[in-house]
Amino acid sequence: MTGSVTTIALIATWLLMVNRHLSRLTPYLICLLFFGIGGVHATITSQAPIDPSHISHLAKERREVSLVGTLLHCPETNTEQTTVLMATHLLIDQKGETGTHGLALLTAPSFPANITPGDHFIARTTIGPVSNFGTPGVFDYQQYLEDQGIRVKGWIKTPSLIMKVNQLSPPSWASRMRYLPERLRFQLSQFLTTSLPPQTAGVYKAILIGDSSSLTPETKEAFKASGSIHLLSISGLHMALVALFSTGIISWLLKRSEWILLNLPATKVAALLSLIPLAAYTMIAGANPPVLRSLIMISVFIAALLLDRQWSISTNIAIAALIILAANPTQLYTASFQLTFTAVSSIALFSPYLAKIAAQGTIENKELSVQKRIVFTVKKWTIASFLISLAATIGTAPVLAFHFNRISLASPISTILIEPILCLWSLIIGLVACLFIGIPPIAHALFAVGSPGITASLAIADLFTHLPWLYLWVTPPSIPAIMSWYLLLILFASWPILSRRALSFGLLSCFGLWLLAPLTQNNSTSHDTKVTILDVGQGSAIIIEAPGSDPILIDGGRKQARSNKEFDTGENLIAPYLWHKGIKRLSMIICSHPDADHYNGIPFLLARFKPETLWINGYESDEKSYHQMLATATHLKIKTTIPTPGMELYQAEDISLKVIAGGQLRATSNNKGATDNNQSLVLRLTHGNVAFLLPSDIEEEGEHSLLNHPGIKADILVSPHHGSATSSSSAFLTAVAPRYVAISAGQNQHGHFPAPAIVARYQKLNSAILNTAEHGSLFFTTDGKNIQVETYR
Repeated sequence: MTGSVTTIALIATWLLMVNRHLSRLTPYLICLLFFGIGGVHATITSQAPIDPSHISHLAKERREVSLVGTLLHCPETNTEQTTVLMATHLLIDQKGETGTHGLALLTAPSFPANITPGDHFIARTTIGPVSNFGTPGVFDYQQYLEDQGIRVKGWIKTPSLIMKVNQLSPPSWASRMRYLPERLRFQLSQFLTTSLPPQTAGVYKAILIGDSSSLTPETKEAFKASGSIHLLSISGLHMALVALFSTGIISWLLKRSEWILLNLPATKVAALLSLIPLAAYTMIAGANPPVLRSLIMISVFIAALLLDRQWSISTNIAIAALIILAANPTQLYTASFQLTFTAVSSIALFSPYLAKIAAQGTIENKELSVQKRIVFTVKKWTIASFLISLAATIGTAPVLAFHFNRISLASPISTILIEPILCLWSLIIGLVACLFIGIPPIAHALFAVGSPGITASLAIADLFTHLPWLYLWVTPPSIPAIMSWYLLLILFASWPILSRRALSFGLLSCFGLWLLAPLTQNNSTSHDTKVTILDVGQGSAIIIEAPGSDPILIDGGRKQARSNKEFDTGENLIAPYLWHKGIKRLSMIICSHPDADHYNGIPFLLARFKPETLWINGYESDEKSYHQMLATATHLKIKTTIPTPGMELYQAEDISLKVIAGGQLRATSNNKGATDNNQSLVLRLTHGNVAFLLPSDIEEEGEHSLLNHPGIKADILVSPHHGSATSSSSAFLTAVAPRYVAISAGQNQHGHFPAPAIVARYQKLNSAILNTAEHGSLFFTTDGKNIQVETYR
């Protein structure tokens, strides 16, 4: 269908272009054609597969099956798990065998080493559709995978449930060639894993084969803090180094021939031939979108060199962007695409000034001694490199803030310090070592020579983690603010050649965009109270926004998935939502009790949102992570306080947040060393005639103690203990008599949280039931009389 639409559009555009009366419209028609085809292409590729045999139609619900398929890529392994991509062929369940196709992303504690890319294997796995957290502002993981054609995920409990399937006939020549690059990646990955220390191997995998799964959290954080995380991703910089290295060697070899020097442009031929090692490096690096994008950009610049158009930088950037977007229009919305082209465009924008700096002192330099000439050259290129990095940092700042809420002010400095030793030393030597992978002693020796560069890079990056004032956590800027930023950059770089009228118009446009920016923010000045129950999976996070006060957070954690224990709920779910709302500070954080699914995201939030008080229930816990949270509060000089029943934590006009159970009076010395849900802080929020009851994880015993409490009745009840069968007793629900019941539970907890019997009790009360697992985040707004309810999904 896409091909037909494209053909019709091309023919129509050609007919219009050949019409002499419409020739002036040609550039505009070409633009309309490009964006029209891109829109159609993006719409079609984003639609779900129609074929009923596609694996996505066989995995609409979580269930355990056996899948038979082909291993497509080199397995990616970290300290906790291994992830593999299977091209499915057959699904086996209780009903029998069903032929299928499509991709499935499978995760297991480890993966058999005898299965390599291109091999067929069978796995017993629990499959299900790819899903997102239903929380605004968080990373769209589902869309990220769908852009790669992945709509199904699976979990394999143990490697013993994975077995290689021997093929009846040997693979064809075409099949062997197809999987050769991935087999080489697999061989390199295995060699690095067994030959180098884990941290060094993780960095080498990232810069050589594009596999960042083995990077430790400490390594990632160090490079993020220093603003040099881009050096660990195979990008245009790495491809450019390979191109320059290859072109230099090929050019040197070609210039050994007198005939070539007399009959051919050796430099151009060398640049053209460098596409061969570039293509090989692309395949070894996994041929993922960022690597392919870099190959296209380098290829366009090589084509420009061959056509003597290498100085048309802006045109070359535009051509590369058009080629990439023509192949995959959805790339436009990815952070990596935006970062690549904003960085390159910013450098191109300021390239005339950078060229002047690089050319300074060229004539005078000839009169200097060799030693002074070297010092002068190093100084000049250091300044130029700093300015290039500064231009890229300024250009990418809004994109980084928008997607990652984080900007490192140290990026220009760290890049100059780390790039030479990591890219010009470790990377180049590592690439040469890859050529000798079949001769282990030589490869070992070369990696041993390149490894100190990685060690030094890690040490430099780690220094910046101790300088937190050099990196900023920010709320995402609005689209008008981003447009204003880039317009200012263009005006600043172009002001010498702009007329007064153009400059004035540009500045007025910037001013207008800045005035428009606040109108697009989520800030509200209403007198309503807003209560948001975030979808954090199997856990709890409740945000109260009362008029005239910074928001209050009640709990902030989730049950850690066995497949991703490094996931920080505060950093990846709660903070992005707060930043998305334009919230920069919390007035207080309340931790109802020491269960990890209620507190494990709080340490990050303490550091980033600096609340005045951390309220806890006073119940002692042996959990190390809980004591680390308390230590974080102490280090940040945040007051940690235990409330008493009846205490008002917040009060303003007709709004009140009160503790009705838990706290000091129930945290006695007899309960030390254990965790008891019935010791949870039970809170009641009222605004006028509307009340919310927030009972955390109390069970029937705790509910029974509240039956005679005068403040138990509420319009909105947050289901106790996530809807567990141990809570929500009939007597308790009758006493509360809620109009709405909000359940905070994970998508994979069906049948347990909430329990079917408990749901039946809610239905018997005619309460409206809202579940974050189904509806995503839940939003309640009240003016003290009326209640407005919205859901994310």
